[in-house]
Formats: sequence, C-alpha cells, structure tokens
Amino acid sequence: MSLVGAAPHRDAGRGQALDRVTRTMALALGVGAAIYGLLALPGFLGQYGQFAPVWSWGVALTLFGCLIVGAILSGILSPRVLRRAAATAAIGHLAGLIFLVPAISAGTLASDAGTPWLLGVSTIGTSAAAVAWRPAIVWPYVVACAVLLGVDRLFATRDLVPIIAFQDALFSIMFDTVFAALAIATASAGRRLDRIADAAITETRTSASAQARARERTRVEALLHDGVLVALLASARGSARAADEARNARNELDAVVAQSDHATRASTDWVWALQALTTELAPQARFSHDEDPAVTIPADAAQAIVEATAEALRNSIQHAGPAERAVHAHVARGVVEVTVLDDGVGFVTSQVRDGRLGVAISILDRMHAVPGGRAAVVSRPGVGTRVSIGWRAA
Repeated sequence: MSLVGAAPHRDAGRGQALDRVTRTMALALGVGAAIYGLLALPGFLGQYGQFAPVWSWGVALTLFGCLIVGAILSGILSPRVLRRAAATAAIGHLAGLIFLVPAISAGTLASDAGTPWLLGVSTIGTSAAAVAWRPAIVWPYVVACAVLLGVDRLFATRDLVPIIAFQDALFSIMFDTVFAALAIATASAGRRLDRIADAAITETRTSASAQARARERTRVEALLHDGVLVALLASARGSARAADEARNARNELDAVVAQSDHATRASTDWVWALQALTTELAPQARFSHDEDPAVTIPADAAQAIVEATAEALRNSIQHAGPAERAVHAHVARGVVEVTVLDDGVGFVTSQVRDGRLGVAISILDRMHAVPGGRAAVVSRPGVGTRVSIGWRAA
C-alpha cells in the first residue's frame, strides 16, 4: 500500500475490521462448503432417486452454491452481500431440514440408503448462520437445527431406535456450537476493534482541535499581557506614556485580526519551502514547479498544503516499496495545486475508509478544513498512486 497510514489488513474503525473479518469467514465458509460438498456427494447421488429433485437441488444450490460463490468473490463483493449469501445458505439448510421427510418419495428411505446426506453437513448451515446474523438469532437457529436433525433422523429411516436419533441430535448441537461460537467470537472481536479505533480517531481529532485552540489562546494571552495590560496599568498610574501604550495595544490587536483574516505567503518563498521539504523527506524524488511570482497564498492554505504533502511523502516512503517519486507544484492566481506521484505497489481505493488516519486526518480532513481546500487519492495495485492536494479561491 502506498500513501496510506497502514496496510489494509491493519485497518480498523468505521466497520472496517468487521468487514475484513466477514470477508475472511466468507472465504473459509466457501472452502468448508466445497469440502463438505465433496464428502456428501456420494450420499447425494446415492439417495437422489429417493428424494424429490426440487428438494435435492434446492438444498444443494442454496447451501453449497451460495457459499462457494461468495468465497470466490469474497474480495469483490461487499461484506453486506457476503452476509446475505451466508444468510441464504443458512435458510436453505433450515428449509432442507424442515422438508426433508416430506421430500422422500416413499415416505422413508430404503434400509440400505443410510443416513440422509443433509444431516451430515449441518455444521456448514450453522456456521453460515453465525456469519450472517447476531447471536440472538444464531443460538435459537442452532437449537432448531439440532431438533430438526433428530426428528428427521427418526422419521426418515425405517425401524430406527429413538435413542440413536437423540444421540445424533445431541452430537450435532455440541459439534455445531463450537464452530458457531468461534465465528461469533471472531465477529465480536472485529466489532470491538472497530469501536476502539473509532474512539482513537475521535480522540485524535479532538486532541488536534484542542491543541490548535491552546496555541491560539497562548498567543492571545501573550498579547493581552504584553499590550493590553501594560496599557491599562500605564493609564491607572497616570503615566505620560499611557496614550502611546494604548495606541500600540490597539495596533497589535488590529494586526492579529488582519493576520488571521488576510495573512499570506509569497508564492516563491512557499515553493522554496515545499522543495526543501521534499528534499528532506525524499531526497531522490523529482521536484518541479510552475508559479507566478506575483501571486500570494493564504497562510492557512499554504501551511495545510505543505503538511498534507509531507504526510503523502512519508506514507509513500513507508508503504509504496521501491518506487520512483515526483512532486509537482503549480501556483497561479487563485489556484494552488500539488501532485505527489509514485509508481509503487498501489492499492484498491474503494477499500480505503474514513478510519484510515494517514489519509482521513492528515490529508483529506486537513485540506477540507481549509476554505477552498481539496484533496484526492487515486491508485491502482501494481501501478502506483497519485495524491492531488490543492486550494482554489472562492
């Protein structure tokens, strides 16, 4: 990954950890469904003539098909779609258990047919339920499947001893509970990590805002002490310099207001500062610029662009791998643009969420907080990354 605060597998916050867990479990479910499907295939084929075809194919396609397709497309489909695929498989499994006995053509299986093949893959159905739903739904589902499995085992086979059906149901609920609990615990860990990351992001933003307010308060307090209070004391003491002190304090206050509203930087000085920053952080990077020397840049926009550019360079160096880098600055009347390029490993931009501190706070949020500021990140795996940072006058 390039130009981001951390690699995708380390992301968290805003649901990213849970999404990553969902993709991983969807892949694992698909692999498990393929293995269980192969194991159940002899029973499926051997009992095919004794079940209604619509039941056999309906259960097979919903239970196995949805999970295998979800695993194949786990890197493309959204986590919500993957959870819906798991829910479809879980519903297909439950429906298969409900209609298993009615689907038997002769009412019961032949004595040499063995156990209905669906009863041997219940773990897949309950695991899919654990991926798709919250525990409040999953645990009743597991119990219901175990009860239905025992009932099907009793009524689908001729002359079966009831205690065997009970033992099969008990074994099913014990075995399936283990896998369901693992899936639930994994999803819970993802949600907990997201909550921690969200809290950290909020705290970081709050801290940055508090630091900015503290700096401004210190500046104002110094002005009050050095200017306003001196003028007041001079006036109270009847000093001959009272009028001069008051005039100086007023001028300083006017300067603060004018600086906060209209402070600017000359474009040439700013470009030199940006080039020095580039040389310091990435000595091998190519720096180029085109600028109008007569242009001035608002101080807040100039500072934000420099800081965002520094973050982009630092992340490129850390995450892009061996790469060529270039920085280009363009300054014209009412427009400032900086482009940071690398031909590193790149990444999938659709997988970058707000929880990414490197992009969200240090680049995007920083520029969006400046009136007229903007920032964008474009990247492709194996091609590289382009970060565009800029300001445009209203």
